[in-house]
Amino acid sequence: MFSMPKIFEGKPDHPMFNMEEARKLLAKLPKDNAFKALDEITSWLNSVKDTPGFRPEVRAEIIMLLDETGQPRYAELLQLYLGEPHLQDFNGMHLWQGLHDFMKTLAEAYAVCMQTYRQAEKKPTELRERLPVICVRQMRAAAEQMKIEMMHYADIEQSVWDQLFDCYNFALANQIADTLAFAYPRQAIHISPQRELLRAMLLYVSSPGTLAQDQIELCSRIAARMMNAFDFSDRPDPDCPYYFDLARPGPPIHVTGDLQATPTMRFFGATKAVSKVADIIDQHVQGMIQQEQRFGSEFSPSGKLTVLKHLQLYWGKDHPRRHQERRSISTTIDVVHGYATISRLVTRMDIDNAENLSEEEAAKLKERSGINLAATEDNLDYTTEKWAISDVSTTGIGGVIPKSGGAWVKIGDLCGLKAENNPVWWVGAIRRLHTDSRGAVHVGIEMLAKKPLAVWLRTLGKGAEKVSAWESSSGSFAYDYLSVILLPDANNSYANATMLMESGGYVPDTVYEVMLGEKSRTIKLTELLTEGENYEQVGFQWLK
Repeated sequence: MFSMPKIFEGKPDHPMFNMEEARKLLAKLPKDNAFKALDEITSWLNSVKDTPGFRPEVRAEIIMLLDETGQPRYAELLQLYLGEPHLQDFNGMHLWQGLHDFMKTLAEAYAVCMQTYRQAEKKPTELRERLPVICVRQMRAAAEQMKIEMMHYADIEQSVWDQLFDCYNFALANQIADTLAFAYPRQAIHISPQRELLRAMLLYVSSPGTLAQDQIELCSRIAARMMNAFDFSDRPDPDCPYYFDLARPGPPIHVTGDLQATPTMRFFGATKAVSKVADIIDQHVQGMIQQEQRFGSEFSPSGKLTVLKHLQLYWGKDHPRRHQERRSISTTIDVVHGYATISRLVTRMDIDNAENLSEEEAAKLKERSGINLAATEDNLDYTTEKWAISDVSTTGIGGVIPKSGGAWVKIGDLCGLKAENNPVWWVGAIRRLHTDSRGAVHVGIEMLAKKPLAVWLRTLGKGAEKVSAWESSSGSFAYDYLSVILLPDANNSYANATMLMESGGYVPDTVYEVMLGEKSRTIKLTELLTEGENYEQVGFQWLK
């Protein structure tokens, strides 16, 4: 209801009827509670966009102020959310909902600004000048909502595609699709509505469902930095393997040979960006990334390398697809997680079986290491979860994580698996997650090895050939001796095996002695293949 005095004063019936009042109210936001502050900003956005009576330029100005006030709180909460998985955790879900509500409401608020401009008989000059920034911010908010939904591994809401497409059509109609602007104060990179749309589309086709939540964030940052290398066309192009239809809001689709192009279709791709990604990968491998801060200092060099290799694969023309036949099944499987636990449960080539060590040397090695090398399932302290399995393929299994378990689950996490009536532990990795409309979390697990072998390595060096020679070492014994898991190849051969080791263990060209039952062999580490929460998968070369 409007009071008569306010109607005649030309002011909306809202506490934030102008910028001065808006700043006063925002100054009262909680200083030490980012979640509560962001929640209040979201409520203000809702009321400002829904209250009639605002002059279009004033509404836009206040919404932009609310946006700028909320961004640092949003960034703080996002980092908190990315700190650990929260798919089935109440506090995490509460945090996720706050992030999602802010971005969804923000996108809707900017959409109101554009709709008001559309309907105005006399276009406000001040609002007209702000249109490029408003479009960029609206599309970024919708894309951010999409990213948050990806982090929950949920289906993207239709409202995201509606917002993105409607905004781009608005930009085309007002001839500002290519207009460059700074999205926010103190940002150094120019952006246009078209580039913002392209970044969202490239994130979508980058298979975020196979990335951990922090990797999705890193993927988004890399896409933002490489927008100038992306291709965009209004007609089919060899470098544009994807398309979307502006007349039909929805996710992008892979171009097929029989596609009949229409005037409302737009084509895009990142083929040319792949070479730039390859250059950055080379810098990582050479160690140059240690001194640079591109894409954010909170990500480790190995973490960046994992995501860059992922994008190199999915941005290329030969986009990987799953072709393996999947067979339905109804059973359960025991699951454990964590490299330390798994390495002690899988079949082990124990020190007691190493023929190149005397009984005295083996005993001395155990004493010096402080590790129970002969640990078995009977004397290990670990907890299993029982997961329902619904389908299997040659290299993977699919199932549902129980509500009472899986608090640790994250894309890339290592897991030990043991089927019913099978004493052998397999090794797998979480590769896909999906949260359905009922909140159930579906999981896809890649089978890394059904015959993994845990072995012990020791560093080779002058005088280190025998354990007895380590008596006079510098005290760095713990670093000379470590447990790893050998993963045989697809033919169950160790000739071309890869290796799992604890995070931080990989150093290129390091030579180790593998302590095997019949004889010791030496290897050289050659490549970091991927990394997870507490492990690295590395390639190596047998030397002898």
